[in-house]
Amino acid sequence: MADRLLQANGITKVYGSLAPTVALNDVTVSLDHGEFVSLVGQSGSGKSTLLNMLGLLDTPTSGEVRLDDLKTNDLGKRARAGLRNRRLGFVFQFHYLLPEFSVLENVLMPTLISGDNKADALSYGHEVLELLGLSGLENKSATELSGGQKQRVAIGRALMNKPALVLADEPTGNLDTTNTDQVFRLFRQINKDLGTAFLIVTHDRRIAQQTDRILEIQDGKLIQDVLSPV
Repeated sequence: MADRLLQANGITKVYGSLAPTVALNDVTVSLDHGEFVSLVGQSGSGKSTLLNMLGLLDTPTSGEVRLDDLKTNDLGKRARAGLRNRRLGFVFQFHYLLPEFSVLENVLMPTLISGDNKADALSYGHEVLELLGLSGLENKSATELSGGQKQRVAIGRALMNKPALVLADEPTGNLDTTNTDQVFRLFRQINKDLGTAFLIVTHDRRIAQQTDRILEIQDGKLIQDVLSPV
């Protein structure tokens, strides 16, 4: 399909050799541009392992992962990292902000590392902070923020390279219900306003049912891939 963004074909991941553990077992899944998808499953079901494969953070034991129809298995570490940095953004359960830097500096970090034009990066950084409702907090230390604000800064950092897809691993796992709902609304707003695709790993079925499509994994196998009832 012309709008296919990511395609995983029959991916299996086995850890260990003497006593091998099959973390993923022949999983095939695809994501299109602009999709808003959740991934659910019990602890230890393989959710994070699958996210690592799709995010090019790890390679499958067998099967292939294609991003923009490019077979990523054949790429070296540097090429995979470059593709990942250009096309993907990541949000985790823990924000991993750098406490010695300001809010704006934390958001700008991906572009500072990649050597992008500083003036352009600064301008876009301010746009991102405005989108996230963080205008006026640019010069605050990350340590001065609430939990919800810290996670919004982490989301801003993930957006700085204008990714086609954001992979979010339990992004609201450390937040209360109010902040969880705020983060989810931000994801949906970004999805609609910027056309960014999202794959959200969550244990919260209430959140999953508000996405457009739900993937469910169990014991390393994809057992459900359905449109959300909403």
